[in-house]
Amino acid sequence: MKFILLALMFCVLPVFCQEADDSALVQEHSVQKAVAGFADVPPAKRPRAPDREKSEEAALNDEGKDAVQEYRDTLQYGVSPEIIELINKFIKNDDPRFVDEIYDVFQKTKTPSVREKVFEYFAHFKDPCLEDYAVDILNDPYDTKDSTVSLVFRYVSDVRCKPAIPAVIRLLELDDTKYFEGALTTLGEIGGAPEALYLADFIERDDLTTPQRQALARVLGKLGAVETWEKLSSIAQNEDENTFIRMYAAEAIGNMKKQESIPILVELYEAGDPNFRQYVIKGLANYPESAEAKEVIMQGIRDEHYKVRLESIAAVKKLNMTEASPYLIYRAKNDKEKVVKNACYDAIAVLGTKNGIDYLISILEDKKAGDATKAEAVKALIANNAGEAQILALAQETLKDDLHKPLRYAIGKELAKYGKPSYEAVCRSFLSSKDVATVSLGLDIYKKGRYGGVTSTVQSLAADKKAGVNQTRARKILGMEDDEANGTK
Repeated sequence: MKFILLALMFCVLPVFCQEADDSALVQEHSVQKAVAGFADVPPAKRPRAPDREKSEEAALNDEGKDAVQEYRDTLQYGVSPEIIELINKFIKNDDPRFVDEIYDVFQKTKTPSVREKVFEYFAHFKDPCLEDYAVDILNDPYDTKDSTVSLVFRYVSDVRCKPAIPAVIRLLELDDTKYFEGALTTLGEIGGAPEALYLADFIERDDLTTPQRQALARVLGKLGAVETWEKLSSIAQNEDENTFIRMYAAEAIGNMKKQESIPILVELYEAGDPNFRQYVIKGLANYPESAEAKEVIMQGIRDEHYKVRLESIAAVKKLNMTEASPYLIYRAKNDKEKVVKNACYDAIAVLGTKNGIDYLISILEDKKAGDATKAEAVKALIANNAGEAQILALAQETLKDDLHKPLRYAIGKELAKYGKPSYEAVCRSFLSSKDVATVSLGLDIYKKGRYGGVTSTVQSLAADKKAGVNQTRARKILGMEDDEANGTK
């Protein structure tokens, strides 16, 4: 009898131990709700090394052989407006070459506007070199300009500064709501499941206004933490809840990509509020394998409200629903809303079906189509590497008739973005125009493509004193001295 009991104990004991281990494992990996507090300030650090490819691309925008030294001199000796203007230029040109000099400016300057511009710059490049300063500000923002605090929130969001989270939550809980929006938006960018659990409880507070609860629901949707699915699916289906809160909750459960969300969203699409239907489509756009979700999206292209149509067109692009191409072509031809038509052109080009591309090309060749419509078709085609021969032919046609200047300018701006070798002939034609703006666009195209066969044309322009501003631009692009252009040497 003792032997039997011992045998049973040895058989059952591993099961008990396994259950205990599993329980401990679940406890160990369970998500803990985030809490408010003062954040630990990260150690100071220098900027990251500039990206080589971006640096080379940015160098193409330099005008004059001494441009780099001029930039460094401005950063070291310039007054605040000059420095701000220069950093704005660097942001516009995506230029990372001067990160160390700009970081040093930040450490030395006493001018808040310069400091704020530097924050914008490093936020643009998502460089965490200012994390220590940013977290220190969020721990105690009360003596800092509101505009600077707003930029700090944005910076922390852009660089995904996780150490700042306790301080951000603390600012969210203050009775003074001046930091509420910035803190909440930041949590939506840098938070995860712990912050989502915190916000899911926070949204139930009685002292929150309806706009605050709406904002909270939207951020919960952005976080998309599956741990909050039960609460958000309940909110989405609660007809007594505020409509905007429900629609953000609907988007949220869609973002979680749980299959259980699909039937709920499909049913909610029948809601009378078009804003609600729009956000249901946002949620359904997360299910590329669901025929049921795709069917609702297809119906959304034909929805009576333009916002729902727009959202459905965006979903079609996201899911690469080539079967929707005929729907998009029909809407592009017949929709009364210009914004929907333009969205259709882009989506048609992205899907890249033969019937879709053929339709867009037919717009370029249609004598009855308006120039604004052709410009949108060109923009869609060129961005998706289609219809190049027809676009270049159309560009040449516009050069023959100044009545089509707006279309010529629109095509020129698009060509100047890409600088492909096949643009060389059009570049030469633009530079040969008698229209000052057209020549300027030709210089933009040349600056991007640096076509050897067109260099002599640019050199002739650089020597032409009658060319005015375009002479100056040509000389700068070629790296010639400005004083030579003015005849002082």
